[in-house]
Amino acid sequence: MLWLAIVAFALDRVTKLWSLTLDGPIPALPGILNFRPVRNYGAAFGVFSGRTVLLVALVLVLCAALLFVLFRFPQMQKTARAGLWLVFAGGLSNLYDRLRYGYVIDFLEFDFIRFPVFNVADVCVVLGCVLAFIALLRAEGGQKHG
Repeated sequence: MLWLAIVAFALDRVTKLWSLTLDGPIPALPGILNFRPVRNYGAAFGVFSGRTVLLVALVLVLCAALLFVLFRFPQMQKTARAGLWLVFAGGLSNLYDRLRYGYVIDFLEFDFIRFPVFNVADVCVVLGCVLAFIALLRAEGGQKHG
């Protein structure tokens, strides 16, 4: 499922480059979603802002661990593999931003709630975690305990 990571990475890169052409907030779905380019110098919710070296090191370690698991356990359930590939692609694309620009390009903004601006890579990480968690629950549910 390496193809999934390639598609996710490419989609994030293209959308981020497109967002750099925007002048300001643009309503995508009025009252729901805006496109608003933002430079994020931290991680999720702005934590570790300005700690680029630490964030780069953490993401490198996590991406290496994900690759190890993906290649070490090729018989892993497909849902779990898809989830881990999405997490890898999202992490790698945000890592690219940090190394290239010194910040992560965010541009998706909810209009109906107060929530940090995010990007496609962030969506991939969250969706990937959800898929991996669902796969874990399925695996645990199929085993007898006791």
